[in-house]
Amino acid sequence: MIRAALILTFLAGAAGANELRKVPYDSLRSQPHRIETFDSLPRVTEPGINFDHHWRAPGLSIAEKLLGQGIEEVTTDYGRFDHLVGLPGAPPRVIPGQSGQNLTIAYHDGFGSNALFPLGPVGLAGADGRGEGSIAFTFDDPQFAFGLRLHAEYPDPLAQRPMPRAAEVTFYDVNARVLTRFVLPLGRGVMSLAWRSGYGVAAVTIENTDPGGVALDDILYEVEDLAG
Repeated sequence: MIRAALILTFLAGAAGANELRKVPYDSLRSQPHRIETFDSLPRVTEPGINFDHHWRAPGLSIAEKLLGQGIEEVTTDYGRFDHLVGLPGAPPRVIPGQSGQNLTIAYHDGFGSNALFPLGPVGLAGADGRGEGSIAFTFDDPQFAFGLRLHAEYPDPLAQRPMPRAAEVTFYDVNARVLTRFVLPLGRGVMSLAWRSGYGVAAVTIENTDPGGVALDDILYEVEDLAG
């Protein structure tokens, strides 16, 4: 299906030995791993539990952007969204956004569990602010295999809602250099995404222009490869 395709744009010098490939999410989950589910918090409906600081799990930190990056507002026919500008410093480090515009964690019907909503320009109080923000996460140790689950839109059998749009995903190394940047066409329901990289990924940023915004769950990392 075209909308589910992953469009990769490798920057100069990032291909070859540093190649990154998409793999089945469950192929990594079947190996020993860490996973951040956000289920250590109570199940609270939206707007959820607001975090004006970063979210910390063993080996993983999450906030709005990377140190050195700024935020610009982008207005489209589908809403107001965060857009990351500037170059991150090395090593990559997450930095929270303004109060009420960083992230919230709430129960998500699509996942059937807690999920993380990046807060956009409208902020925590507005339904059109939850999911329209940018999000960044860093790993304590570079990752060669990792994944996440992303939800953009609920099924729409009556075709009453706008079609899902796209997300831009960027991977960085420990020196905050861009390894890969790609556009991910979004679909309805949960998308399970996973990658293997020939070069250690230290940080990831995600921006989106989806009418309903996005939510993230089940970040999979520290995969122990049992092959060989």
